[in-house]
Amino acid sequence: MRAVAPSPGSRKPTGSTEQPVVDIAAPAVHPVAPATAEPSWARVVATTIRLWTSRRLRSARRWRLAALALALVLAAVAVLPFTGVFTRTAAPSGRAPSRSGSPAASAGPSEAHGASAQAAVTAAQSQAAAWISGQVSGDAIIACDPAMCAALQTRGITAGRLLPLRPGAADPAGADVLVTSPSAGRQLAGKYAPAVIASFGSGGARIDVRAVVPGGMAAYQSALQADLAARRNAGSQLLRNERILLSAQETAQLRAGEADSRLLATLAALSSQYPLRVTGFGDASPGVAVLFREVTITIGGPAGHLAAALALVRAQHPPYLPAYAAISHPAGGPAALSIQFAAPSPLGLLTAVLSVDLRYGPAHTTALAGPLPPGQPVLTGR
Repeated sequence: MRAVAPSPGSRKPTGSTEQPVVDIAAPAVHPVAPATAEPSWARVVATTIRLWTSRRLRSARRWRLAALALALVLAAVAVLPFTGVFTRTAAPSGRAPSRSGSPAASAGPSEAHGASAQAAVTAAQSQAAAWISGQVSGDAIIACDPAMCAALQTRGITAGRLLPLRPGAADPAGADVLVTSPSAGRQLAGKYAPAVIASFGSGGARIDVRAVVPGGMAAYQSALQADLAARRNAGSQLLRNERILLSAQETAQLRAGEADSRLLATLAALSSQYPLRVTGFGDASPGVAVLFREVTITIGGPAGHLAAALALVRAQHPPYLPAYAAISHPAGGPAALSIQFAAPSPLGLLTAVLSVDLRYGPAHTTALAGPLPPGQPVLTGR
């Protein structure tokens, strides 16, 4: 719109408070041209500020505001090129960035993926460290990469029990447990530690806890087969023991040889003193099927028998000394004795044939009562 200058005769008196009409220079009248592109945001902003400034420069009392406006103009001129306002053609909304965009923009998804992968590895390390501190034998030597070793130390595992694996010099010889991670150790699994006893995470963030077996895979497979035969034999003998009551599920598990040898020996020892009922086997090894290292039992007879059974269990020597043994009082049920052995499950503790106590007939196995000599199996062959 064009502003029309007033005629000299139509001017207001000098004392009038009405603002004078400013004559804004307008372009000459031209024939109507085809529709052109709208003025850029830079021109609109500059024109608006210039008009506002020109109106207020006439007042001497507001010169400071004018100076501030001028500073705003300079700031806008300095900032707008970086915001794309001075570009001749505005980019359509939602346009995908070009391949020649800034490296930071193009690297965003990759950096986010890297951060997510590292978070997954850290979470798996934390879970593995917590499990090892609560489930692995307290005197076991643990081979681990530096990051995993640091996570284990935060869980209270002393540096004396840790064997750091370093690139180019990784050798878990002398360790009982090997922790493999994406950064180190997996290439050693088949050679030194073929038995997985727990697993955490998945994909590139997977962390396995393995039992170190001297001789590698071949020696492990041989020892595993012999131990499986001994466990099945021991389970069959316990199933014929009339002083041990089991459900159909526990019966099938014993017959399949799925119980840790130390549990079998403990049940035989307890049954020689008290009649008992097995209420359940269990394990606490996530991510992998392993031998049952836990058992919960109830004892028949006077209440004092349960405390005496607990004392007998706690009086054993390694490897038959459990990592945990306590009496629990479940709501609505009888008091029970819970026994748990540490990981990993040892191989070769049992002989292939269990002795038979002829006092009870061929349906009963015998066991040594009281503390056992160190390293001696509870059940012996004849």
